[in-house]
Amino acid sequence: MEDGEFLSKEDKVKMESLRHELAKLKVEHKNFAKAKNKLTPQDREAWKINSHKTNQIYIEIKDLRLKNILEAGK
Repeated sequence: MEDGEFLSKEDKVKMESLRHELAKLKVEHKNFAKAKNKLTPQDREAWKINSHKTNQIYIEIKDLRLKNILEAGK
């Protein structure tokens, strides 16, 4: 089943937006990980915030996928 096949137009747009945001956060995360030993305390805080946002987006995408499955079953 395709992601978002049975979602409303608004939910499909939201899912694509979340995927785009997730891709940007993953790139930032990789950059933080590469410079792990050289990070300033501010950079470490930014990395923590990045991780929190990434986890929240994963949860939102998971919820939209569940909604898609439920809509497909109707």
